[in-house]
Parts: sequence; structure tokens; C-alpha cells
Amino acid sequence: MSFGFYPEDIFAIVLFGIMANFLFSMMFGVLIHKNVGFIEVVKIVRGKRQPWYVGVLLVIPFAKAVLTLWRVYVLQVYFLNKGKSYRDFLLYMVK
Repeated sequence: MSFGFYPEDIFAIVLFGIMANFLFSMMFGVLIHKNVGFIEVVKIVRGKRQPWYVGVLLVIPFAKAVLTLWRVYVLQVYFLNKGKSYRDFLLYMVK
């Protein structure tokens, strides 16, 4: 139990938050589209150059996913298949 919630409740809250964020983003896009128009948006955005950190921000979720998959791979292949425990894996990750 964390913060008074069961793990299932936390998962449901996070899932609801992700869905609500997606819905509000779509609604904001529709609002902009209705009030500005696609051609005008393209004209405004065409001359703008994106800052350097926008590319980094797009890569971060993929890097986090790769890191998580690497940790799972190390846990399963290296530790558990060799008869080591989760404690050994934790010691490996902390070092």
C-alpha cells in the first residue's frame, strides 16, 4: 500500500491520467484547428526553427524504454538463469 492506495488503484489512476491527457490534447488540437485553420498554422510554423532540446525531449521516452528493457534482460538472462537472486540483481544495479 502506497499513499493509502493499493497498487491496482495507483495503476487505474495513472491510466486515467494518461487517457485524460490524451483527450485534452485532442480537444485542444480541435479547438486550434477550428479557430485558426490548417493552412495558417502551416504558414506560422514553417519559418520557425525548433530549439535543440525538442529533439532530446522526443528521444527521452524511447531511451527510458530501452533502459528498462535492458534491465529486464540483465535480470532474466544473467541473474535468474544462473541461479542468482533478486538481491544479487539489486546489488548489481546499485553498484
